Amino acid sequence: MSYQNISFTLPQADIDAVKAAIATINSKLPFLITLDADEIRGLVKLGPKSADFVNDAAAASVNFPNVLPASFDKVEYGKDTALFKSLGDIKQLVDSLKEKLDNTYTAVGSEAMVASLEVYAYVQTAGDRTPGLKSVADKLKDRFKSQGARKSSKKKNPSA
Repeated sequence: MSYQNISFTLPQADIDAVKAAIATINSKLPFLITLDADEIRGLVKLGPKSADFVNDAAAASVNFPNVLPASFDKVEYGKDTALFKSLGDIKQLVDSLKEKLDNTYTAVGSEAMVASLEVYAYVQTAGDRTPGLKSVADKLKDRFKSQGARKSSKKKNPSA
């Protein structure tokens, strides 16, 4: 489906229901963690081939348990690989939802910004002759202050 204009009003009851559903998901996955950048760098990363490898190794551990030494914690390994598979299934659904959410957020944000720029132009034009509108025009103008500073600093120092 190709993108067209998005025109939808999200009722507060639906927003509340989505937030409640997310809270339910969080409550059902209380073991989820947050890692800092150093912790992430220290972990072995898995791509699709590695995920398949984990699944194949888990099957081998079940089918040929006698090749594993007694010191190998088969129970914990089974829990890890089962959770890995379950989280992979959930992650696939959440990733798909996040992709749609990100794309829709970007598209609606673009629509809102384009229309806001049009409002800004109208407010700027009417700001001098409509009582009380100049302060609104000035507030909207604040969005573009840093852009003007960059352009003028480049003009002052052309060798930069």
